[in-house]
Amino acid sequence: MSEIKIKDLYAGKPDAKDEINFDGFDKFYKTFVVAEHFNLDSLTDGDCCFITGFKGTGKTALLFYLEELFKKKDDSTCTSFIFFKDNFAENKKGEFSSIVKRALSSVSVGQEALINSTEFEYIWRWVFLKQIVNDNNTFSRHLFVDNEYWRRFEKIVCQIVEPQNNRRFKIANSIKLATTFKDSGSGTEFKPELEVDLENSKSDDYSSFVNLVDEAEKALSYVKRTDIPYYVFVDELEAYYGDEQVFKRDLCMIRDLAFTVKRYNSFFRKLGFNNTKFICSIRDEILNAINHFIIPKEIGKAISGFEVPLTWNYANSNSHAHPIMQILLKRIEVCERDSNENYLDIYRRWFPEKVHDIEPANYILNNSWYKPRDMIRFLICAKNCMFNNNSAFTTNVIDSFTKVYSEESLTEIREELLALYTTEDIDMIISCFTGFKTSFSFAELKTRIKTLFSGTVLGTKMVPVLNDLYRLGFIGNYLPETKIYRWSYRGDDRLILSDDWRICVHHALYSALALGSRVNYEINKNKAPQKGDVVKAKVTCVKRHIALANFTYAGKQYEGSIKSSEFKQLDESYSSLEMRDYVHVGEEHRVTIIGYSDKHKTWSLKISDLDEESDS
Repeated sequence: MSEIKIKDLYAGKPDAKDEINFDGFDKFYKTFVVAEHFNLDSLTDGDCCFITGFKGTGKTALLFYLEELFKKKDDSTCTSFIFFKDNFAENKKGEFSSIVKRALSSVSVGQEALINSTEFEYIWRWVFLKQIVNDNNTFSRHLFVDNEYWRRFEKIVCQIVEPQNNRRFKIANSIKLATTFKDSGSGTEFKPELEVDLENSKSDDYSSFVNLVDEAEKALSYVKRTDIPYYVFVDELEAYYGDEQVFKRDLCMIRDLAFTVKRYNSFFRKLGFNNTKFICSIRDEILNAINHFIIPKEIGKAISGFEVPLTWNYANSNSHAHPIMQILLKRIEVCERDSNENYLDIYRRWFPEKVHDIEPANYILNNSWYKPRDMIRFLICAKNCMFNNNSAFTTNVIDSFTKVYSEESLTEIREELLALYTTEDIDMIISCFTGFKTSFSFAELKTRIKTLFSGTVLGTKMVPVLNDLYRLGFIGNYLPETKIYRWSYRGDDRLILSDDWRICVHHALYSALALGSRVNYEINKNKAPQKGDVVKAKVTCVKRHIALANFTYAGKQYEGSIKSSEFKQLDESYSSLEMRDYVHVGEEHRVTIIGYSDKHKTWSLKISDLDEESDS
């Protein structure tokens, strides 16, 4: 066993900005994992400029990793980050700028700013033009050739008055334009400021702002780039369904931000600005909300072909070699400075042969959503558990932090749902599944909603809510007959609503939602079997074309019947024999319930014998 304890392992932080801010870059880079199917070349050398993915898939982390790739390619590379949360400590900002050629900017939006506006492209164009001017000044005016064309562009951009701290943009209801006038007699210069109401797009003052942005872009087309590579990374802008007006405004801003990113990248390419690009991360759930709640302006078409989706689906899904497991193992390895072991050796030393009769990598992946943040959460919970002095992840260790891991996973899903629903709606949605069953039919869920939640969002928009929950990984599909699971994060696009398929709650949420086999038993014990349920049936009587069988469901015994054709499928040689020759009283079969016969008062059963292990 290793001398290193679980409490000594490097976990990092759930948010990449926090990890770099507090833990530094070194371990971040050493533990970063790039899955083989990620097409990073399309971002570094191609036309792609968007990184898309769900919350926790590593979009911000990839922005920082790309920065490192660019700098390794050319150490003169200058980079700039635009964040919409000013969560870098001021002392860290200075440290970052002194160590590497990086500038950090923050953009904030007032709660009541532009609340009635739906068009933001000119505002974003202004923000980006300001960013270019500020970055060039930050990097000693080495990004562009400092000639009359640059100075003209700079002068036009600076007519839009910015805050005193040019690294903190605050988008408000109005801005000020400053135009220089010179008295012909005295030669004295005046700079009167004109306040422009950005909510009144039909005013003459707003037209002046628009004309100034257009003029600045035209001036930019004449400037000349130097050979120094220059990249601007734009982190995701959030939107939460609280105040509906604010929510829709934020969605419009994100939509137009994406259009502006694409606009300037096209502009740079047209001008021949090599090694110059804006790269932006956008959450999938925000894109979905844009298509649901506002006029999307064909945002899907704008992003399609220019995005690198961050998905962690992998064919070798149950192995220690899965990229998600590599994140976990790399964070163990970085703490073992003298270790020359490969990842398989580390895996075997730190994990048991089985966790609750399941191979450990399979168990961990089944309790994740295939996101890097899941592994970081796993490590943080382990470091804080009561057995953190252990030198391996035994079953007891993992069990000790299952509850905390489950609750924190549910908290993250709640945060994702905030892009679609109010806090009150989310509470009702979570309550509906709390204390219910781990898997259930669509009919069962409809009955529960009709009985207990008819006046909620579940009662009025049940199917859309279920589709959203499926897309976020809260629920999946399970086919009892074949033991097949379907999850959106594994690439299964749609939720199936049918009698045969069950809806199942993600295993990692069981503890937070008070779910489990005991709860299932208590709920099912007074209910009859349903079509699609899989049970063990024991043959009690063999007739000419049918076998009668008993099965137990939730502690109660039922009678069923199996047709001879079901047995013939098990062995071709049975086709020439009498049924009594190959079916015997007392034998057991795994069967699927396919219906109920009122005439015979028995359940119709279908043989579904399988040897394969369930894989959730």
